[in-house]
Amino acid sequence: MAKRVLAFALMLTIVASASLSAHASEPLELVARTAILIEETTGRQLFGKNEHERIYPASMSKILIALVAIEHIDPDEFILLGEELYYAPPGSSLAGLEPGETILFKNLLRGFMMMSGNEAGCAIALNVARRVSGNEEISYSEAEALFNDLVNERAVELGARNTNFTNPHGFHHEDHFTTAYDMALFSRAYLEIPILRLIGEELEFTGYGAGDNPPEGSNNRHHTWRSRNQLLIEDADGYYTYADGIKTGFTDQAGNCVAASAERDGMRLISVVCFSPIPGVWNDTRAMMDYGFNNYSYVSVQEANELLKQAPVYRPRLGEPVVLDVKSLGSYSGYYSREEISRIQTEFTFNREFLYQPDGRPATSVPILKGPIAEADVLGTVTYSLDGQVIFEDYIVAASDVFERTVASDFHYYLNMARNHLFIMGAVPYWVGGAAILAALIVILRIIRRKRSQGKKEYSMYYWR
Repeated sequence: MAKRVLAFALMLTIVASASLSAHASEPLELVARTAILIEETTGRQLFGKNEHERIYPASMSKILIALVAIEHIDPDEFILLGEELYYAPPGSSLAGLEPGETILFKNLLRGFMMMSGNEAGCAIALNVARRVSGNEEISYSEAEALFNDLVNERAVELGARNTNFTNPHGFHHEDHFTTAYDMALFSRAYLEIPILRLIGEELEFTGYGAGDNPPEGSNNRHHTWRSRNQLLIEDADGYYTYADGIKTGFTDQAGNCVAASAERDGMRLISVVCFSPIPGVWNDTRAMMDYGFNNYSYVSVQEANELLKQAPVYRPRLGEPVVLDVKSLGSYSGYYSREEISRIQTEFTFNREFLYQPDGRPATSVPILKGPIAEADVLGTVTYSLDGQVIFEDYIVAASDVFERTVASDFHYYLNMARNHLFIMGAVPYWVGGAAILAALIVILRIIRRKRSQGKKEYSMYYWR
């Protein structure tokens, strides 16, 4: 039983945390070719427009690349930059890094994310490949190929359905593609890393790349980098009050795109907008965010140990309840609209061993339980569905014992009734009253008998005269 409960609990976690493919049908007029909106905690999709259509991600690629990089190199480690910076494609956006410069890895990521520095991506690929391969002399071309493999493998691990990266920065390539759906998955994982979340929301970095305590003799250069994400900049046309990240992108082939995050009243949303000309890229993002914040809220669907229903019991022991309280085992909450809450359906499935089935016939439409049942016994499952899709399943358990009714149990019941109601101090007045009534009846009966006897005697004497 313990193994069954553990396996089921794992399944519940998967079901409850999985994002719903169905989402609100309310239309949003977006300029974007493809777009998606999800809730960060649960990953649930709240809106989508062609979200599985293949697109070029441009510099939004850096979200996944930075995630893979931070998983291999400590953010406070010093990196010595070299000739790999020259492998950034012509026409790339640059962070202004130079060979021979020493920089903290977290600041290399800042130049990569805030300025979309493609040369920083080349440095990231080389240094990660060196760690993974253990070869400090690996060539740049080999390093980039190895790093691309790592990125694509990580994409699959995150649940990506249609992603392939061919470079470590997002510069256009026909075979470098993804989808809005996949980018939302990458963005959600990115935001789970505190240093990456911080970099994604920073407006500006001004300081020395290697910090205030660089290695002795290092070339510690000063940099000033400013975010290009108008959602974060108060005096920008694209400003959105609740935005706090993440990454913009642009190429002629990708158009304007942005992966954004925003938080309001404790609810955090992630949106991805692809191929939406300015100002559409900002307007589309704000429209989706407002839609999510205004229409969805965090709702408790089931609490742990909650009374879910009362099931009738077949021939319970005398004096025992005729119904059994059925309780939940776990809890589940999620983001739903008011209209969706009204459509959530609940279905109970009871294990056959606890069902009363007379003469082997199928159970009645209203399940009737039979004993013996022990408190906390798993009676079956409860399933919550929305529009035919399961959103959560849980075990249901008995809140108390149910014993079989027998002749012996009936005898003990009546015996206990007598003990509890007849042979107690509180019953003395009733005993006295009963005795008095009984004595009075006896006296009355004797008087009646005596009168009848006297009447017969008088009749007999009269008759013989």
